[in-house]
Amino acid sequence: MDKEINSKEMFSNIVQNMLNDEGPKLIEEGDREDKCIIHGSYKVHFVRYDNGREIVTPKVCPMCEKEREEEKRQREAEKNRIELLEEYRSRNISPEYFDKSLSDYIPTSKGQEAALKGVNDIITSKKKKLILIGSNGTGKTMLGNIAVKIMGGKIYTMYEIATRIRQSYMPGSKETELQIVNGLIEEPLLVIDEVGRLKMSEAVQDWFSYILDKRHTRGKPYFLIGNLHFKKDCGQKDGCPKCFENYFDKDILSRLTQDSTIVEIFAEDKRREQHTFNFITDRR
Repeated sequence: MDKEINSKEMFSNIVQNMLNDEGPKLIEEGDREDKCIIHGSYKVHFVRYDNGREIVTPKVCPMCEKEREEEKRQREAEKNRIELLEEYRSRNISPEYFDKSLSDYIPTSKGQEAALKGVNDIITSKKKKLILIGSNGTGKTMLGNIAVKIMGGKIYTMYEIATRIRQSYMPGSKETELQIVNGLIEEPLLVIDEVGRLKMSEAVQDWFSYILDKRHTRGKPYFLIGNLHFKKDCGQKDGCPKCFENYFDKDILSRLTQDSTIVEIFAEDKRREQHTFNFITDRR
């Protein structure tokens, strides 16, 4: 019983002490000027208590704080920029297209308008296959690079893929041909540029057909680019090796023409307009 009474008394005393304890008292409040060694004077609001504590707002020079935040933002932006550039390089995107978007592609012909629509159809998954052929300097490669920037995946020339596959045959190679082609098959988007520059040997036809066939059956989009032309536009009677119909064998041609958009572009060479050079010769 005595213990119970003592406990109640102790609790009552604690509560009474808490009620009596008013804490530190405010003795002064106002505005004043503080000085920054870099930016000079700035206004602060202070509150001072009888226990010696003082609260100042802002705690540091506002200009210094703003500069620190800006530096932090710039460091973060630079970090993001470097990471993005590394990602573009890993996708094999050409540096000249790092800062390009579809809005930079200005069509000047019906073919270019159709090419732009074809890329948008690939991006929005309305189509799975796009083939752009035609003359140089019409923006085909630009569209291919931009599509990979937007969708992910890789862009390679025929020569780059063929060289990589040949290197896989070398002693000590870290990857096999099957690993290479299977990796290309699994990319979100595969763009193959300069189709037509490489001779379509039996070996090239094998891996080329395998990649296209597997991407087709797995519903994965691909985008081919080449300086080819249709046989109807060729000046030779039976066509030439650069004719679209002559470059591919029947199996590949059948696969390419199934549910695909094929656009032939013949427009002015924009690259030629940008060429500047000095021509020097000893000939008289």
